[in-house]
Amino acid sequence: MHETYYTPEQLAQLEARREEVGEDQIAAIEREWAGLSAQMKAHRDAGTDPLDPEVRALAERWRDLTERTIAGFTGGDPGITESLRRMYKEEGPEKASRGTFDADLLEYVTRAQSAAD
Repeated sequence: MHETYYTPEQLAQLEARREEVGEDQIAAIEREWAGLSAQMKAHRDAGTDPLDPEVRALAERWRDLTERTIAGFTGGDPGITESLRRMYKEEGPEKASRGTFDADLLEYVTRAQSAAD
C-alpha cells in the first residue's frame, strides 16, 4: 500500500527514519497506540460521553501521540506528511492504521478533542 502513496525517494527516507528511530522505539509507540486505542474503544463501547473528563484526557493523550508519531515517522518532511494524510483519507483509518483504530473511534476521539478545545 505504501508504494501507492509515497514516491521512491520518500520510501527511502522512511526506511532511513525507521533505522534511525530503531525497532525498540517503534515497538514502544505501537504498544502505546494499542493501549490508548483500547481505552478509548472501551469508553466508546460503554457509551461514555465524549465530554467526560477521563475521555477528554485520553483524547489529549491521543492528540499528543498523533503529533509525536507523525513527527517521528515523517521526520518533519511536509511531503511525507501529506502522503500520509492522503493515505488515511483514501484508505480509511482502519486500513491505514493496520487495524489500530477505525473511523467510528476516530470520530469519537475527534468529538472529545473538540470539547477540550
